[in-house]
Amino acid sequence: MLEIFAKRGIQYCNAVGIDMSLHSVSWRVNVSALDQTELIQDSVKWIAGDKSSIELSKDKSFHGAQQFTILAKNMKKRGARKSLERLGKDILKELLENNIQLRIDENKNFYVRLKLSELVKGEICLAERNSISSTVKGIFKIESYPGESAVEVITNLIEDIINLE
Repeated sequence: MLEIFAKRGIQYCNAVGIDMSLHSVSWRVNVSALDQTELIQDSVKWIAGDKSSIELSKDKSFHGAQQFTILAKNMKKRGARKSLERLGKDILKELLENNIQLRIDENKNFYVRLKLSELVKGEICLAERNSISSTVKGIFKIESYPGESAVEVITNLIEDIINLE
């Protein structure tokens, strides 16, 4: 719902009830030439959203073995929110309960790491902080402006998603 206000002869529009608190999302994973790249690519595309773009780049690992980086980007605000929703209410509650401000940097990026082994099975599971297993790294760009706290914006968004029926 949009409300239009007239203030000092200037009209402006305020989006009431429209929660656009993410700009975009990207999901990245490094895989070896031995991994099932297509399966992983499909899983990353699913978590990023239907309208996401996929980039597959070939490189060499530190030890010289061939590896690929799969990057899925969704530059749409709605797509970024849908990607966050796909984490599920249990994961979102876990994020809120475990010091969410540690996942936000000075550039208003919100970081999430998922276990790759679970994602390819269609399940969502947060990776442990010091995990040595393969992870999928998600970066959500928070939409916040001067005077707004990025922590409050992402917390409110997650609470809104959790409270949806």
